Amino acid sequence: MSKDKRHRKFYVQRRLQSHQQKNSNKASKASTLRFIYRKFCNLFKQKKHNKKTQFSYVNKMNPMLQYSQELECILTDYSIKSYDYSRFSDIQPIGRGGFAFVFSTVFQGKKYALKCLYNNLHLDVRTFKLLICELKHLLEVDHPNIIKFYGSTKDPQTGNIMLILQFADGGNLTECLQRKWQQNRFKFEWKKLIKFANELTLGLEYLHKNGIIHRDLHSKNILINNDKILIADFGISKHVNDTSTTSTFQGMPAYTEPQCFLKSDIKVKRDRKSDIYSLGVLLWELTSGRPPFKNLPNHAIILEISKNKREKVIPGTPTDYTELYKSCWTSDPDKRPTLEKILTELTRLSVEISVEFIENSHL
Repeated sequence: MSKDKRHRKFYVQRRLQSHQQKNSNKASKASTLRFIYRKFCNLFKQKKHNKKTQFSYVNKMNPMLQYSQELECILTDYSIKSYDYSRFSDIQPIGRGGFAFVFSTVFQGKKYALKCLYNNLHLDVRTFKLLICELKHLLEVDHPNIIKFYGSTKDPQTGNIMLILQFADGGNLTECLQRKWQQNRFKFEWKKLIKFANELTLGLEYLHKNGIIHRDLHSKNILINNDKILIADFGISKHVNDTSTTSTFQGMPAYTEPQCFLKSDIKVKRDRKSDIYSLGVLLWELTSGRPPFKNLPNHAIILEISKNKREKVIPGTPTDYTELYKSCWTSDPDKRPTLEKILTELTRLSVEISVEFIENSHL
């Protein structure tokens, strides 16, 4: 073999080896990159999974434990006062609401209510913080027609966190009005009816002046204590319902303004005027003694309200009073009266109307 041929063969071999080496390096780099990419994806998926399940009661042995631990930390961060559970006595179940079990208890000789959230609620970090902000705001609220929030306590056996609230000896407004039915006839003193209507409006006005919108006002969220109205569950129920599987509309659509049903593709933000709509329904309920559209399922109620239909006026109700609640539940939010105007009108009605009772026989 000539010298030139040997040189060309050597050159080709070197190029071939170089090319193979480059391909090997590329393959190695590609393999490394694929390995890193897979690790990153797995890590990302794990973090994403953890974020989703962090506050969703994944602990099957004790589903409330993880929630309670996080809630306890946030309560501490927000300086919400905690009380020793052992100091509470005679703890008895008294009912359940849209999102919590309620117990009565005695602390230092006085009766209180304990509220424990259901363990099947799915709450995220944002909802936790919003809920705690509302509780902190509750501590600062001071009005005779707003339920008082005192702090929290922890059951050492279950690990559950409970909210300590003012006890209402008369139950809720639904129950209060039901007790006034005798032999299929509802009878309510006009003076007391106007008193309840006035207290409802005063409590709501106080909330609005302090930057709080209820958003879930209905007769089961209105409590009675010493024959006085107490507005409860503002903010708390709203935040819980926002992230649970049960919608607020599914719960109490009869008290919800039609805008919330007409714009299915847009999330309607409920505001002060939304509360006034609900107040109008409650003013009607005081004359009827029963919840609105009592015998209809929720989907039928939504359809009725969407078609601008409302409950019928109870015969014998003073005309000025009916005009007042009708103005509150009008479909156009801008035409609803202010709370100040409602209070002025209720004061006038309490003086000028001489009706003794409001009666209803329509179940």
